[in-house]
Amino acid sequence: MNASTDLIADHQTLRSRLRQQRLVATFGTEALRAGDFGDLLQEAARVAAEGLGVELAKVLEYIPREDALLIRAGIGWRDGVVGVIKFGADTASPAGFALKTGEPVISNHLADEPRFRTPQIMAEHGVRRAVNVIVRGDGIGPAFGVLEADTRDETASFSPDDVAFLQALANTLGLAVDRERDRAARDMLMREVHHRVKNSLQIAQTVLLLQARAAGAEAAKEHLEEAARRVITIAAVHERLYGGPEIGRVAIAAYLSALVEDIHASSGAEAAGRAVGLEVEAEHEHAIWDADRATTLGLIATELVTNALKYGAGKVLVRFNPRGSGDAATLVVEDEGPGPPPDFDPTRSRGLGMRLLTALLRGGALEVRRDPARQRAWFVATLPPVPNATGTS
Repeated sequence: MNASTDLIADHQTLRSRLRQQRLVATFGTEALRAGDFGDLLQEAARVAAEGLGVELAKVLEYIPREDALLIRAGIGWRDGVVGVIKFGADTASPAGFALKTGEPVISNHLADEPRFRTPQIMAEHGVRRAVNVIVRGDGIGPAFGVLEADTRDETASFSPDDVAFLQALANTLGLAVDRERDRAARDMLMREVHHRVKNSLQIAQTVLLLQARAAGAEAAKEHLEEAARRVITIAAVHERLYGGPEIGRVAIAAYLSALVEDIHASSGAEAAGRAVGLEVEAEHEHAIWDADRATTLGLIATELVTNALKYGAGKVLVRFNPRGSGDAATLVVEDEGPGPPPDFDPTRSRGLGMRLLTALLRGGALEVRRDPARQRAWFVATLPPVPNATGTS
């Protein structure tokens, strides 16, 4: 009878370990994808809880400047814990001990544990047992933090086999930690490069304005001032693109809104009583674009809005649809003036602005549409779709 019971227990243990291996393998696939890091941390906590059959788990990130552990992700904790609660990372706490020594910690009797104090948040949740392992990357940089599983069950008992599962999961998470750190380092370098580019553009603008002031001919002065305006436009577009949270990708509606505000503020239109409004197709207001395409859009929008403020009248309205027919985006700029002459063709214009727009819209289109009844005209810029593009909306 005892032998039969032991055999059943061995089979249950084997099934449990095989299930844990499958969970780690599946998580490894997720870790290798370039998804959101925060989502991956949350998935690690979920897998830890599922694999050990417990109701509570968390990923703690070490904050060196505070010598504290922040709960970055978690399962089973009350609202207001994840992303908020911190506690000391000294060796008097189970997680702190695992972090500072690099050794896993099993504490199957927290209430009577002489080695550690129980963090208040764990006491509040009635935690009786805990197991902690360190999360580190390639071993060169500092440890990221700790992966921990907790339970309220007084009859449960964590084992060395549970540590092996949790450490395998933490090691897999460490691969994503390395990737995230590499990305953060690249982003920091790129931000520094783009900051210097912006400064260089501002210097170029200053030089052009100085040359404009020194120019004798009025036409030359005007051309130099126009060149200076376009240089600072590029700088403004650049700053909006690379000042965001994600290098190389931008929430296009928010980016365009901020850019339109910049144009309005810098043009003096507000002082003249002229407003500039923006409408974006609601279903696509969260579309994400890559930096190259967003730069093109920014330059087109700046040129058309500036043109409307310079030559038009009344309120300027910008309407933007990030995804039109065949994923070709459209930008419409209209003011309350009569528009250009009836025979005006932007593709044949010799003006620098129209020539610039035509070049930017190669593969797309720029046209003037009219409403004779209202005596209004407006520009429609159609940006061509991006061939084989993915993840743009």
